[in-house]
Amino acid sequence: MGRPRKDVLRDLGTRTGVDDVRALAAVIIQAEKFGSSIAAALRVQSDAMRLRRRQLAEERAAQTSVKIMLPLIFFIFPGVFVVLVGPAAIQMMGTFAK
Repeated sequence: MGRPRKDVLRDLGTRTGVDDVRALAAVIIQAEKFGSSIAAALRVQSDAMRLRRRQLAEERAAQTSVKIMLPLIFFIFPGVFVVLVGPAAIQMMGTFAK
């Protein structure tokens, strides 16, 4: 009450500490300052936020293959190797023992 909307929005962005909220507050302040449509500014901002989230998800997905490589090599491949090669090894040992 009694404070300009610009200051309130700026404080909201600072108080939350979230970059997206801070950017959203800046977009609303700028749209108000220049007299442009707030709805259009919010659409552009939401598109940018979606794009940023999508790129972050793609980046994390690319890192997943590298992170899963070590457990795959040490824990899964040996089990698969024993299951696939084990019967053949037993059969070969029986053949060579004769």
